[in-house]
Amino acid sequence: MEIKAILFDMVGVLFFKKENYVPTTQDEINVENIEKLFNHIDDGKLLKDINDKLQLNAEEIEKAVSSIPNKFEPFINLWNLLPKIKKHYKIAVVNNGNSIALKFWKEKADFSIFNLFINSGVLGIKKPDPKIYLLTCEKLGVNPKECLFMDDSLENIEAAKNLGMKTIWWVEARKKGIYLKEFTNLVH
Repeated sequence: MEIKAILFDMVGVLFFKKENYVPTTQDEINVENIEKLFNHIDDGKLLKDINDKLQLNAEEIEKAVSSIPNKFEPFINLWNLLPKIKKHYKIAVVNNGNSIALKFWKEKADFSIFNLFINSGVLGIKKPDPKIYLLTCEKLGVNPKECLFMDDSLENIEAAKNLGMKTIWWVEARKKGIYLKEFTNLVH
């Protein structure tokens, strides 16, 4: 079946952790601790866990969470292809992430090129739950068999494959150029 839509994971495909990143400020250290508490679907629980386990107040949480996107840089070679790709395919982000950090990600990058941005923290469903893929397909008006899905998690890739999606597993950040070439060969 012909590919009509391309679904991108956010961190591990569209963004990668900055090389040699080391948290230095208190906000960055708080982020490292907050990220250990992420469950990606229940922001209320996340905020309660941050309060209970890290004893951070609302202002400290906001400052820390606002710095999350700063740990990452866009994979520019892929982002530069998006306008050309969008002429031929529907494109969407399917992200496992809390909705608290979402506004800061949207300040860092212009996601308006995408037809759809699906976030687990907003929906209360996360990959690899098949419902998140099926909802994405429904909103895009495509069948799962008409999708290419790219992610750095094997569990998420397997779930997409089980729905009939074509997949590319971005297993190692250092090989992102190879995965990009595999991707461009599929869509050209």
